[in-house]
Amino acid sequence: MQISDIESGGKAWSPDKIGDKLTGTITLVERRQQTSFTDSTPLTWDDGSPRMLTYIELATDERDPEQDDDDGTRALYLKGGRNFEPAEGKGNSGEVALVEAAKKAGMKSVDEGTKLSIACTGIAKATTRGYRPAKLYVIKLEAGKSSVEVDDFDFDD
Repeated sequence: MQISDIESGGKAWSPDKIGDKLTGTITLVERRQQTSFTDSTPLTWDDGSPRMLTYIELATDERDPEQDDDDGTRALYLKGGRNFEPAEGKGNSGEVALVEAAKKAGMKSVDEGTKLSIACTGIAKATTRGYRPAKLYVIKLEAGKSSVEVDDFDFDD
């Protein structure tokens, strides 16, 4: 699998082949506007609305032995849509896989502290000449452990 540096805090995780997997705890999850690969300009749909993706940072046990400052943070850039037909394997776009995993886990939101496991399970048929076909995924989510509310402590002031 490929891991590349990004400005946002983690190394981008991109599987090389079907079967590559990653597991970690979500430390950041947010929606971001997609940018062009060629010049980093923000992308929009034909109607002018922004093309969005889901950005997730995971705290993992992964380390690059060639980089002393690798803290194990890995970034996922999940794009959506149900318009991918598998050419090999099976699975869904990253965002569809995320939503399906949340529903299966009974979650109404994907929150920091959630354990996320992602596996590349397929490759989509190419849709744009000159670009690599999309990868397809299966994701599993486990809600974070419960915590203790500060108000639960019974201390006299």
